Amino acid sequence: MALYDSSVIEEIKANINIVDVISGYVALKRHGRNYFGLCPFHNEKSPSFSVSESKQIFHCFGCGVGGDALGFLMKIENITFKEAIEILAERANIVLPKVELGEEEQKKLILREKVLEINSVAADFFHNNLYGTNAKQAQEYVKKRRMDNATLKKFQIGYSGRYDELYKHLKEQGFKDEEIFESKLVLMSSNGVPNDTFKKRLMFPIKDVKDKVIAFGGRSLEVNPERKYINSHDTICYSKSRNLYALNIAKKTQRDYLVMVEGYMDAVSLHQRGIDNAVASLGTALTESQGRLLKRYKSKIIIGYDSDGAGQNATMRGLEILQNLGFDIRVLQIERELAKDPDEFITKYGSGKFELYLKNAISLVEFKVKNLKETLDLNQANDKIKFLNETSKILVRTKSDFEKEVYIDKISETYGISKEAIYGEINKLEYANLKGEKVLNRSNAVKQIETR
Repeated sequence: MALYDSSVIEEIKANINIVDVISGYVALKRHGRNYFGLCPFHNEKSPSFSVSESKQIFHCFGCGVGGDALGFLMKIENITFKEAIEILAERANIVLPKVELGEEEQKKLILREKVLEINSVAADFFHNNLYGTNAKQAQEYVKKRRMDNATLKKFQIGYSGRYDELYKHLKEQGFKDEEIFESKLVLMSSNGVPNDTFKKRLMFPIKDVKDKVIAFGGRSLEVNPERKYINSHDTICYSKSRNLYALNIAKKTQRDYLVMVEGYMDAVSLHQRGIDNAVASLGTALTESQGRLLKRYKSKIIIGYDSDGAGQNATMRGLEILQNLGFDIRVLQIERELAKDPDEFITKYGSGKFELYLKNAISLVEFKVKNLKETLDLNQANDKIKFLNETSKILVRTKSDFEKEVYIDKISETYGISKEAIYGEINKLEYANLKGEKVLNRSNAVKQIETR
């Protein structure tokens, strides 16, 4: 691997602050000379992840991982030394000198560029297909979903036809089999025949934040398909757990928040109707990598997942991830009887009513308490006690006393529980947490002395 001169690396390190770098991934709180937070490299409930601003290093007393800003970035983003240096250099406004790549690195870089080129050609091919005579089914579907031509072009939506159409087109464009198969857009069948991955599907190109096509999602046009959506396999230039659909467009919004939805059509439909800050996860529950990607652009998120059971479960998982990353979180509340998802809602009722629902999105605390209430019968003594205990655990994590007071007043009035009972339970939890924190701080202090 080709390395930059040590003087260049030291200059970059001297011009960045490790606290600023790590704060983009971990919610840090100052204790004495150092900052502490929940370790992003292992699961923990009490913060044992320490960052020293004076030494410009980090260390986790729980799992033992540690290093400087460069090492942190390589580990958290799962990137190479060279990629991490380039990110930090850009952050520090330092122009890096050109370096010679090794033979293997050069081959990998060329192959990656070829795959990106194939993706771009494929996106154009699918998009042009959508307007052809063989795409009647896709055209009817687009019409039914009320997608206008400007939206089709903005998102480069297309149509995939027969089993080998794309393969033949790519061969005509001069691409080699090795390059085509690396893109995963064409796979070799069991009988040795090249077979397009996407067939007879509405195609959604997935682009990175630099507007390069890195993958695709395909929606089946059959009435009862075995798989409604399929997504590109991970490739040399794509990992579904590390990217978000429509972020390349949504990052340009003038709004101070992003709307996170589940599906391609949710995002497309919202954008068409003026909600230009919508992004979608890519067929998976929200991941920490996706959360960190969002944090680069906005620190406030409104979650707008489907109103069904699976959507609400995905919301809860996503909320925990975003909360640990320090986001200001709100949850969109669309009644199930009105619509099953944001796409259906905004198509039925328009952007004005959707904007009103965005404005009235509830906080993380309210959402958790509401979900908790739906699982319990507060007319039963045991359930009411459980509701008090679990609600207090939620409230104890709030950031300010004023915020806590507002929620306690509302919960007391809404659910018929005295404020004194709620305060009493919170005080017990805070006392227990304080004792635990003192023990942890003493333990950390001893460990810091031992490692000096």
